[in-house]
Amino acid sequence: MTGYARDDDLAAQSEGRFGGRIETSGAYVGRLTLAKERIARTGTKGIEFTFETDDGQIARYLTLWVARANGDRIEYGYGLLSALMTCLGLQAIESKPATLDEWQADSGQWLPTRVEMFETLMNKPIGVVLQREERVWEGRTQVGMKIVAFFDPRDRRTAAEILAGERQAQSLERLIANLRDSVVRAEAPPSAPAAAAVGSSGVDISDDDIPF
Repeated sequence: MTGYARDDDLAAQSEGRFGGRIETSGAYVGRLTLAKERIARTGTKGIEFTFETDDGQIARYLTLWVARANGDRIEYGYGLLSALMTCLGLQAIESKPATLDEWQADSGQWLPTRVEMFETLMNKPIGVVLQREERVWEGRTQVGMKIVAFFDPRDRRTAAEILAGERQAQSLERLIANLRDSVVRAEAPPSAPAAAAVGSSGVDISDDDIPF
């Protein structure tokens, strides 16, 4: 079992960091339909999300890396996780074991796999700011999305505004205006089969790309 406590300071700082697929930068309202633990070969821990908007658009393989193998926090990812918890009104989360069909690269099959799920983050209304990224590998362009911020869909306030007791939402529009699409020159191909096709949403960064 894995647990995380909300860090209000990181949540307040996190917003300044940065029926189809989501492929355009912007603010979206929907639900996280998947929130599972992911552990890199380096031992780095993260949470992988699938996000679905209210009108059915989907972004997959949205991973926040939150802790190094030695237990040290990764402030960027932990800040965004704390912001998500703030917007959902949660103080702490704990994972529970579950079984999912997952792609097994060694066998080339989808097989039932035991995973750790953060169910308290799932299937609740949430706003997500996503930034489009283009990953280039061997001349092919693959489109993925990166989490930039979370916000409360009821009043569009960010975590920093919620924690400060602000009544009016002002930060979100500035965040959207500052979004910039980026191109990442990949040194290793994505590891997930769903991200292998050109134009697929939510490129899954290989564990080899995690710099810790």
